[in-house]
Amino acid sequence: MERECMHNRDSSLDSSYSPGTFPINNNITVKFKEYTYLNLKQIACWPDTLLQTEDYIKEKLNINSVPDFNKGVINKENSIWRIEPLKWWILNNELNLPDQLGTNLDLSHAFTCINIIGENASLLLNRFLPIDLRESVFKEWSSASSAIHHVSIKLLKISKNNYQLFIPRGFALSIWEILLESSKQFGYEILERSQGA
Repeated sequence: MERECMHNRDSSLDSSYSPGTFPINNNITVKFKEYTYLNLKQIACWPDTLLQTEDYIKEKLNINSVPDFNKGVINKENSIWRIEPLKWWILNNELNLPDQLGTNLDLSHAFTCINIIGENASLLLNRFLPIDLRESVFKEWSSASSAIHHVSIKLLKISKNNYQLFIPRGFALSIWEILLESSKQFGYEILERSQGA
């Protein structure tokens, strides 16, 4: 089914998402954008089908290697992340594992995805996440599972000072409000939403 024919998917941030600029000392060092209409699939293999699954992923996504644990691969066609040793997240692709290799789970409605970018993006995130986000440690295409105020999140690093934060929909609004409140010290901008991630 074409994406434009899908049922309308309300955002969990609708009541509090207001694009605009909120500078401090005429500076904006953090920018936010919500990605709507996520296409997020989780695939998981069985322990004894790991090598077959990796070969299947490489073939179907036309990539040379499958990302290691807590790493990702991004190119024009794919965004794939190894979230757990036997689990991957695949964004904007319809890859499904055959039953003999593992299981498939559509998480498109389960999360709110917020892009956080800017020179103080890492500093903002470290107000909440006990993760070493220094460039030498948390490199481009790294991922981590952590928590903000006891809410489990996934953090994907797209590039320098450019992150995607995945928050369970039921907690997204409260986490969003906390992020904005803390961003007042940096100066921030809320960008217009865009589809996908």
